[in-house]
Amino acid sequence: MSGTGRGAAKPDPGVLEAQRARAELYDTLGLLRERLDYAQRIDDSLERTRRRIARGRRENPLGFAAGVVAVAAVAGLAVWGIASRIARALD
Repeated sequence: MSGTGRGAAKPDPGVLEAQRARAELYDTLGLLRERLDYAQRIDDSLERTRRRIARGRRENPLGFAAGVVAVAAVAGLAVWGIASRIARALD
C-alpha cells in the first residue's frame, strides 16, 4: 500500500502560528539582550569616544591641546574650590 505516506501533508495552522510566535519571541529577546547589556553599551560608547578624541587630535592638534589645557584648568579650579571650602570648614 503506497498511499499511506504523509510526505505531501500540509502543516497544521496551529503549528505554523507557534513557529511564527517563537521566531518573534526570539527576535524580541535578542533586541532586549542588546538594550539591557549595559556593560557592552558602556564599552561601545567608550570606544566611540576614544575614536572621536583620536580623530580630533589628528585633525586639529592645536584645538586638542587647547581643550586639554581647558579641562585641566577646570579640574584644578574645582579641586582648589573644594579644598578651600574644606579648609574654611575646619577653621
